[in-house]
Amino acid sequence: MNLNKKSLLVACVLAAMSTSVFAETTTTTKISNTKTSGSLESNTVSNTSTHTDGSSEITVINHDTPTSNMTHITQEQKSKAVSNSKSTTVSKSSSKSVSKTITTTRKTPSNNVSNTSISVGVETGRLDTFMPIASSLKQQPTYVNKAFVSMHDDRLAKLGYLGLIKVNGKWGIIGTNGQIVLEPAYKNLKSSYNKDGTFFVEEGKNKVIQIKADGTVLRSGEEAKEALYKSSSELTDEISNLTDYDKQTNLEKYPSDSYRIFKEKGKTGFTDAEGNVVIPAKFKELEEYFTKFSEDRAFVKLDGKVVAIDGKGNIVFTAPSNEVYNFKNGLAEYRRKVSHFGLGGVLGLVGLGYMYNHGGVYLDGLGNFIEDGMKRGYIDRNGNIVIDSKNDYVYPMERFGTFVRNDGKLGFMNRKGQYVIQPGNYEPGSIDVNGVLVTLKNKDTKKYGIFDMETGKQEIPFKYDSIDFIGEHHMNVTNESIRYVVDMSDGRIIYKGDKSTKVKTFLGDTYTWLYDKAGTHKILSVDGTIIETPITQEVTDAGAFYHGYSSVKIKGKWGVINTKGELVVQPIYEEVQIL
Repeated sequence: MNLNKKSLLVACVLAAMSTSVFAETTTTTKISNTKTSGSLESNTVSNTSTHTDGSSEITVINHDTPTSNMTHITQEQKSKAVSNSKSTTVSKSSSKSVSKTITTTRKTPSNNVSNTSISVGVETGRLDTFMPIASSLKQQPTYVNKAFVSMHDDRLAKLGYLGLIKVNGKWGIIGTNGQIVLEPAYKNLKSSYNKDGTFFVEEGKNKVIQIKADGTVLRSGEEAKEALYKSSSELTDEISNLTDYDKQTNLEKYPSDSYRIFKEKGKTGFTDAEGNVVIPAKFKELEEYFTKFSEDRAFVKLDGKVVAIDGKGNIVFTAPSNEVYNFKNGLAEYRRKVSHFGLGGVLGLVGLGYMYNHGGVYLDGLGNFIEDGMKRGYIDRNGNIVIDSKNDYVYPMERFGTFVRNDGKLGFMNRKGQYVIQPGNYEPGSIDVNGVLVTLKNKDTKKYGIFDMETGKQEIPFKYDSIDFIGEHHMNVTNESIRYVVDMSDGRIIYKGDKSTKVKTFLGDTYTWLYDKAGTHKILSVDGTIIETPITQEVTDAGAFYHGYSSVKIKGKWGVINTKGELVVQPIYEEVQIL
């Protein structure tokens, strides 16, 4: 089972832009809704330049350059109203879900025409089928908080470094101003984990140097390798932390958890943090599964058996299998046999997308379930079997428990081995980023619903063709021919459109991409604003938004676009990775 905890490391694309502005024209558009008689509403579109208090404005700024027509679109909420305006009134039927589109055509002094389409207020009212899901607002586990901190870390952008660019197989650096900071001249190039504005490059075989963004060498040789190792170790530690779930109770901390292994005459023992021997070397190490103390238990071999010892070296119990792993939050995973197909050591970090959870891999989507073929079970600190490996299949442990499949039925057991979601004819869907909500498919009706894995409560009935989690509080729902993007925290529909339109996740930013089967791309904000510009219309592929930027592919090359639909880096590069 997988919990998509966002691919914390990003592989996005960047490019360079050099452009001069010929003309800048600003128009302000006011949209006001006024009730008329009967079931009609009147939408008034006003172009104005004078402001008084109390309105919502949409500002459209058109930039013409020698290389492209770009349109800068912002939506501002101000305490200003508009007067002295020229108005056009459009009547429409009252509806629970209405899309209002404004199309502005402006001819600039250069005689270039820019067309901008903004959809504002995708729905007016709420479908009663999408009620708020309180469980989506439950306290985040620590690993999620850490993940979002990492994903939104914009220190490099603040230093003026936007991303890595690739030309003729060599990497360089592009700045937030669209200018090349470091010419593409390196086989390999990566930022230091602490995002201090330094980078590591490979020159020749196994030769590493640490440089500033302008190419100035800071370290070389062994000193650079040591710095690279330290940076990589910090990243590894963070990833390791992300694979751990929060403690559900205030578990006691034990001195033995800091013990270190030492070996003497082929035997394994333990020392304390100061190096004093606390457990003599009389055991054999579980080398393949990494012997160490966790929660005052360590698994070792003695007389051909795998046993658990405490911090004093006493044998507590014999393990139910020769393959057993460290305790986490009161439980240890064991496996009846080794499967060479296991995915348990893989972390799916794909462009700010998903996170890995102990035994499963989250692919491009939030928390998709994967069966890895392992025959796993779970034991407590006394060696009691809490969840038996003899079940047909036990998924990796999640925050509140795990799914168990037996006799063709799927249910969810809590960490005490009790069913919280009773077994049924279900198929697992996905888990939200906080590890609280899960989608299940009723195999009888072929419809999806949502359950709370802590309480077992069914939050959404089995009535939708598909449900996917696409952000911290957002879900993507289809029913018949319609696709909805819904804010689970309040039930608000921020997008309603044809089912064939796809939507990417909101994990790295408050903006994402909509794209249809024809390849047409539009930008969607969490407030429901849809932005489409001449540039977005040319996009054939795109990465996730990070720090207000997304890599885009146009005519076979990659560049960078901002959340206003403007190119900030021209599409001239083989590859771009946003930092």
